[in-house]
Amino acid sequence: MAAHGFVAVVGSRELPEAAAFQVTEVVRFFLARGWGVGSGGARGADQFALEAVVAAGAEACRSSVVFLPGAHSAAPGRALRAFGARGGRVVPGSGAGRAALLGRSRRLAQASSGVVAFLWGPSRGSIFTVREAIRSGKPAAVVLAGGGAALPSFTGGRWAPCAFGGVAAFRWVPEAEAPGADDAEPQRTALHRIFVVPDGEPVHALLTHISSLSQGERLWFEQGVLAGDTVLVPHEALSDTPAWLGVPRLRRRFQCTVREAAGLAELFLALEAGPDVVAWAEREACRHGVAAVIADLTHLVAQLALVEQVETDALEDAERLGDTADAVTTDGCVADRPAAPDADGALIAWHPLGSIYPQAIACPSCGARYETDDEAAELPACHECGAPDRWESRQASAFRALVAEIDGCPALVDLARLGKRLYALALPHDQAGVAWTRYSLRKAALEAGIMLGAPAQALVHELEQAPANALGALGARLYRLQHGGVVAVTAVEWRKVWGAYHARRRPRAA
Repeated sequence: MAAHGFVAVVGSRELPEAAAFQVTEVVRFFLARGWGVGSGGARGADQFALEAVVAAGAEACRSSVVFLPGAHSAAPGRALRAFGARGGRVVPGSGAGRAALLGRSRRLAQASSGVVAFLWGPSRGSIFTVREAIRSGKPAAVVLAGGGAALPSFTGGRWAPCAFGGVAAFRWVPEAEAPGADDAEPQRTALHRIFVVPDGEPVHALLTHISSLSQGERLWFEQGVLAGDTVLVPHEALSDTPAWLGVPRLRRRFQCTVREAAGLAELFLALEAGPDVVAWAEREACRHGVAAVIADLTHLVAQLALVEQVETDALEDAERLGDTADAVTTDGCVADRPAAPDADGALIAWHPLGSIYPQAIACPSCGARYETDDEAAELPACHECGAPDRWESRQASAFRALVAEIDGCPALVDLARLGKRLYALALPHDQAGVAWTRYSLRKAALEAGIMLGAPAQALVHELEQAPANALGALGARLYRLQHGGVVAVTAVEWRKVWGAYHARRRPRAA
């Protein structure tokens, strides 16, 4: 840690008063060496660090800083007021709740020259700050203050014992500094075992590897090729449409429906448009909407047709893909693979099957990136905030709030009103399918919890006690009662009555 800037001294909000002397000793250790001290403005370890800085005098305050999770909405504490009066710098945050706390910790870690965290118990927020410091390339250390605290488990390095004055700690040593780091084995996926042949004599090693594969894995091995870290498998290129004009890719780029993406592809083909024209149309769609771009391109194609007097359909003259096919990997990289005709002369293109190494995904909640295990049965979950990588979590906040409202609907009447709102929203196809599925599940759960009234209970009891040969006549009478409105039975109760009727009829039919 170079002798300039400030060192963040943070820790658990549950850190007891008995550990305050350790925080004070660490603060004095850095102040004596010309450092400032940064803290997060919370209780516990942050409060102890701030009080130690204030006690050290005005010069220590002027070189130190406090990062707050929100604005100055509440009256500051005595130590914070004294810190500001002596020239200390206070950096307010924005927002509220967990997002504001995480944002504060991230800004503190990135602005500091290093982080020392006092861990007590789980200390999730402090571990998050340490992780952000390590990701930013800053030195990081932890002090295990008690409460069952343990060293956090990170990849890419190891913990080594150290001390700050008389306080024992552990500092993070990245792999580049760790002995034997160059020999570390990278993480692998299931495809690595299939497509990477062990070292050895070429023919013998290859045959041994193939014999160890199952029939399905051997089929993949024979079909696929390894291009860098990505496994590619061939398919017959039946379309003349360039890969960058494919409907799925246009739909992702323009954030439009399938019909609009197909219309854009036809217009681009008619114009023989290159990637620069597609990029221009994408920018225009962001400003004016996809419908306006389609209308402009349609007008342009019509005007060109009048000028050129094309004798044949412009789509028939669209340029073929050529000698290469674009294979886009899951991380957005583009690998050019040569296309080759097969025995029948058909053009062969390639598409990626997956990578031999795990792919990092971004958490939709906090933005942290983490690797997943493709062989795990459970959904991958963020190591920072614990959010699972589900389809719902990647949707807009308004849709997630709608799904939560459906799941928490207290009564069938409220659910019916919510269903009318759901119709009026005109959601996209995928969101509508999920929302109505959750609606049906919630409706079934609410109906299952309804207690039958006395008339409905009497009908169910009659069904259960009726002889088998009288069920037909009883069913006819139930039909007349339901449509005649003679008994006070609701629609939900009638569904349960008919469920009991069909339960009696099934054994007889069998």
